[in-house]
Amino acid sequence: MSKLHYLTALLLIILLAIVSGWVFESIEKNPVLTTKKPRHDPDYFLKDFTATTMDKTGKPAYQVKARYLEHFPDDNSMKLQQPLFSFYENNIKSWTAQANEAVILQKNEIIHLKGKVVLKQLLSSNKNALPMTLTAEQLTIEPEQNLAHTTSKIKLIQGNNSIQAIGMRADMNKNRIEFLSKTRSHYVLPAK
Repeated sequence: MSKLHYLTALLLIILLAIVSGWVFESIEKNPVLTTKKPRHDPDYFLKDFTATTMDKTGKPAYQVKARYLEHFPDDNSMKLQQPLFSFYENNIKSWTAQANEAVILQKNEIIHLKGKVVLKQLLSSNKNALPMTLTAEQLTIEPEQNLAHTTSKIKLIQGNNSIQAIGMRADMNKNRIEFLSKTRSHYVLPAK
């Protein structure tokens, strides 16, 4: 080979080295970020289980029994089938909630119930009042604050009395319910 071929080959190698160095340096300075979201696939599941969530003092806050649970690591949510929640007040079961399905979000701070939701009061702070049962198609519960709310149609039954409305907010600690719209009630006077 002649000197010209060697010089041409050497120049190409030097040019390739300079371009490669520039490419690697720009990659280090400006890394390529992928905008692809992680997939919403479960990382584990449970069948026919019971789990108890404790409050900050170590007492039971609520217990859940369900036919099936899937946990999703991308948003740390859980999806349950046929759940039954039991909520506690001073170690005593005070409310239950059941539905066709539920989604638990934000480290157990929000529970969305959906499909034939039934919320039952087992104990009342007012000893003269009868326990209440509320039915709805969807209901959101915030267990740490003992709040429940919905924008769907609800029916509340207490003894022979009933109330129907669209939407409600409930403070289960205070046994106080606010109906949001289209409220109708049926009240039976006590016998004399």
